[in-house]
Amino acid sequence: SGNWEDLVKFLQTARKKARESYVETELIFALAKTNCLAELEEFIHGPNDAHIQQVDDRCYDEKMYEAKLLYNNVSTFGRLASTLVHLGEYQAAVDGARKANSTRTWKEVCFVCVDGKEFRPAQMCSLHIVVHADELEELINYYQDRGYFEELITMLEAALGLERAHMGMFTELAILYSKFKPQKMREHLEH
Repeated sequence: SGNWEDLVKFLQTARKKARESYVETELIFALAKTNCLAELEEFIHGPNDAHIQQVDDRCYDEKMYEAKLLYNNVSTFGRLASTLVHLGEYQAAVDGARKANSTRTWKEVCFVCVDGKEFRPAQMCSLHIVVHADELEELINYYQDRGYFEELITMLEAALGLERAHMGMFTELAILYSKFKPQKMREHLEH
């Protein structure tokens, strides 16, 4: 497993002798591994030649989400949103997804929110997904496969008011009404 504390001390000593990019990059990763987040933050905000994006990727790949300050530092909002949602910081994740503004990020944050039964932030994400007709089926199936029919209907009802609402949304809502809320079907078809 390695002794990361010893490695931090070694790399700090090595950095005093030679300010090499490789040493600084490894020092940042070692600080993240030892969860020395205050020291890590101080280091990345000071002058350094480290490849922070590289460390960011390694931390993310190893699910070291607590090192989220790295993602904030390099403005990788998609990665930040993904990290925050895995930490259970749903609203902050939605804000990160908004800054990233990519369908992939919206979907990832949405699906983790749905899995966590955090339907308000899930709906906020969903509204950015449903406007893309080619993404609609996957989104609907994600809710349905988990039995969240009410939440899906609520989300689609909210989506119909969007500027970019399309026929697929109306059709899918009609199908859901026919299955789960037949009393609303007539009203829906008359609009």
